[in-house]
Amino acid sequence: MPGIAVVSNPRSRQNRKDPSLSGQMSFMLGARGLLAQPQTRDELVAQARVFRDQGIDVLAVNGGDGTLHMVLTAMIEAYEDTPLPSIAILRGGTMNTIAHGLGIKGSPGEILSSVLLRYHTNQPIPWAERHILKVEGGERPVYGFLFGNGLLSNFLEEHYRHPDPSPLSATWLLIRACVSALHNGELIRRLSARARCRVEVDGRPWPGDSYLTVTMGTVDDIGLGFRPFYEALRHAGRLHVVGFACDALGIVRCLPRVRMALPIEAKDIYSAVPERVVLSSDTPMTFMVDGDFHPAGQVLTVSAGPRIRFLLP
Repeated sequence: MPGIAVVSNPRSRQNRKDPSLSGQMSFMLGARGLLAQPQTRDELVAQARVFRDQGIDVLAVNGGDGTLHMVLTAMIEAYEDTPLPSIAILRGGTMNTIAHGLGIKGSPGEILSSVLLRYHTNQPIPWAERHILKVEGGERPVYGFLFGNGLLSNFLEEHYRHPDPSPLSATWLLIRACVSALHNGELIRRLSARARCRVEVDGRPWPGDSYLTVTMGTVDDIGLGFRPFYEALRHAGRLHVVGFACDALGIVRCLPRVRMALPIEAKDIYSAVPERVVLSSDTPMTFMVDGDFHPAGQVLTVSAGPRIRFLLP
């Protein structure tokens, strides 16, 4: 019975650059592992049930942040009350924010090789745990580590329009957006289309119904060194939420403090570490989780889900 399984996304950045990568991983796993390449969500959930029934110890995910969130959503749905296996992130995507924040480095092949060596020789593998966000309000619950609407969602959507999105292109877009904010240019006006919603944090309403972005996470690093959710790791079972009711220039002014993981002191920026956040609107909403975009109804509920154990080879 295989103790290690790999879910590989054939559309991830690394797999598109090197189509032979999945074959190499299958060879590395041999008869003592299982490689799966599901093409649809239903196939992914069905495969997750196979992993549950076989009792795998480690699930390696070959893809980026979006792949990780889709795989974990399917695993949580399939496993129900059964404990999840340990997760190894292989950094195979366009954006590998969660892996970077955990300090995981190396190529997919290098990471998998390290996990296999330690697992099959009974060597201890360092690990870290993070709560996963549970987002309810769409067709079905969605799980991930970073949530955002408004500016954050718009920024990522703009970034993914780049023919070859990467951390470098994201940095360049951020610089252009900051410059555009100084003179209220067309780029920042497009990115800063506001999210019309009301926010309730553990039952307490925040002021207003218009935000540049409402964003939350259970990991501290959102990429490019920015750490708005510095409280997330200090409070088990909670998430860190920040609501920016300021204008675009206001968020540019606070970027240095966000990068240094410091509290933001501004009357129109709100921060809390609750168990539950409810967003409501008079119209259907859209939201982003780990770089993927999802439609929702007029009410969204975000809470801390189960803890995920990540291997740090």
